[in-house]
Amino acid sequence: MAKELFVDSFKEELSSLEETADQIIPVSPSVSSGSRESKVISKDISEDEAPDLSEVNGETLERRSKQSNGYRRIYAEEDPYSPSWAGHNKHFFILSSAGKPIYSRFGDESKLSSYMGVIQAIVSFFVDTGDSIKSISAGEHRFVFLLKGPLYFLAVAKTGEPESHIRAQLTYLYNQVLSIITSTQLTRIFEQRVNFDLRRLLSGTEVFLDSLCREMTYDPSIMLGAIHALKMKKPLRAKLNNSLQLIKSKHVLFAMLIACGKLVTLLRPRKQSLHPSDLHLVTNMVSGSTTFCSGESWTPICLPKFNSKGFLHAYVYFIAKETCLVLISPDKDMFFECSASKDIVVEHLDQSGALQEMAQTVDSEEYTLEELGIPGLRHFLYKSKQYVQITSPAYLPHYDSIDEQRRLFRMYQHVHDRMHCKTLPLKTFYQVTNTETIIGWSSQSFEIYAALGPLVSKSSVIGSLTALRKWVRKEEESVFVINSPVY
Repeated sequence: MAKELFVDSFKEELSSLEETADQIIPVSPSVSSGSRESKVISKDISEDEAPDLSEVNGETLERRSKQSNGYRRIYAEEDPYSPSWAGHNKHFFILSSAGKPIYSRFGDESKLSSYMGVIQAIVSFFVDTGDSIKSISAGEHRFVFLLKGPLYFLAVAKTGEPESHIRAQLTYLYNQVLSIITSTQLTRIFEQRVNFDLRRLLSGTEVFLDSLCREMTYDPSIMLGAIHALKMKKPLRAKLNNSLQLIKSKHVLFAMLIACGKLVTLLRPRKQSLHPSDLHLVTNMVSGSTTFCSGESWTPICLPKFNSKGFLHAYVYFIAKETCLVLISPDKDMFFECSASKDIVVEHLDQSGALQEMAQTVDSEEYTLEELGIPGLRHFLYKSKQYVQITSPAYLPHYDSIDEQRRLFRMYQHVHDRMHCKTLPLKTFYQVTNTETIIGWSSQSFEIYAALGPLVSKSSVIGSLTALRKWVRKEEESVFVINSPVY
């Protein structure tokens, strides 16, 4: 009976949404690719306009449902009552404050209404008493909550990750939602209808949420709140910078090159920059879906740290294998201008030979510890606080299996959590286990997290980290994006 009532309620709400209206709210990326003549540019909305739910008609919903470009969620059909569903190490859930399911990393969220109802009841119990729930520990599982206005986020993990890191991942999920629906639209939608089903507006964008859930669990740049720059020779990066500086359009706010999910270079206004979390969202957008590989694309995107209340528009084009040019414009009608700028950049890259050099750099493997020649050092993460960027070598040869890489990354997470503890932060951390020596070192200009052999002496550790600092200073312009062009 309860299931029938839920289905009837859903049908009634969907019927209400499909009432006649032609205006479109660009609350999810509208992507088109192919020839210039086939481009469709979505209509934008003023920040001061209150979105009317009836503006989203059936045609709009159908088009948005196809935005995933054939993407099939491999875990979407899992039965939430099956052992395989319960066996996943980490679950992410998003629901509304009314208990409406919005997103689940595994399984069909429409079949999780009973679970979502329990989550909503637990949160409401604390809210009614004037409190706010943050986490629950139950055996090997940790339940971490993040409450953001009309949306509730929950992670259920048995990965052993620190609570602070899981909560940071939930914040990234929230920002990912805001990149599709601005904070202004989100607030006004739920002010009009508290039990609104947000899944219809997010339809087709699950690919980005799924990609983010995968990446942020093991991405050191997200853990350290920094950008992972692609290591390349200084002359090549200079050529790429010169090519981006040819963009003279006043309608391009930011221009960037992204390769293999890492930043190559960035063109920005002289007095403005992009927050690392916004750059992570852009990187996740272009690398998390094959949609953008098929041609020129034009999509609205909200960058929450830059402006959570309005949309920018992103022109996306892959200029070479795994190398993407992204132009960010505040004007929704600048597709053809951005396309013309792309032609200028690609022509200059081709003439200067940078395009071929870039392809060779992408094809080459990540740099290894052999290039450093530091005895005893097995792996490291280095964060420059000045540039808010990180660099790290390949896990090989000491951590050649996925399980070993996962285990090392979990140790890095715990060291980071201990060093950034709000009650008693540490400048250095030293731990010896049966398998390795783990070091954490934080100063005003850098952070280092490193793994060395289990039998090294403290003097050897100090010598290795000193040698690592010298190598980073020597290779600074190749491992970091330092002299990025400005206008």
